[in-house]
Amino acid sequence: IVLVNFLEDGSMSVTGVMGHAIRTVEIVNDGDQRVSEKLIHLFTSGDCQAYSPEDLVKRKNSLKAWLEKNHIPVTEQGESQQTICVAQVLTIEPPYGPENCISSNEIILSRVQDLIQGHLTASQ
Repeated sequence: IVLVNFLEDGSMSVTGVMGHAIRTVEIVNDGDQRVSEKLIHLFTSGDCQAYSPEDLVKRKNSLKAWLEKNHIPVTEQGESQQTICVAQVLTIEPPYGPENCISSNEIILSRVQDLIQGHLTASQ
């Protein structure tokens, strides 16, 4: 868990607490819109790019075709079919970059991330 405390002087304190040290979590109050915007700004990279829904569909379809071309079994999952599932052991969330891959299998994760990076390099 990451604890962020916004101080009165405009600075902030960020503390990481490891999972094994946590017994319970209690939300005292939800932050307002201003706090949400600060947290989003804090935890997104400076080169974070916004994609239109049409761009995301193009990126997803292009990546899916690339993976299938490399003989990797791919399905779509989720309510709106936005998540790509690879071999039932890895998922790729929008915007479908190497950093958007999630898997507990580090070997598959690394190989698929390399494939995605190759696809992005080839398509530029």
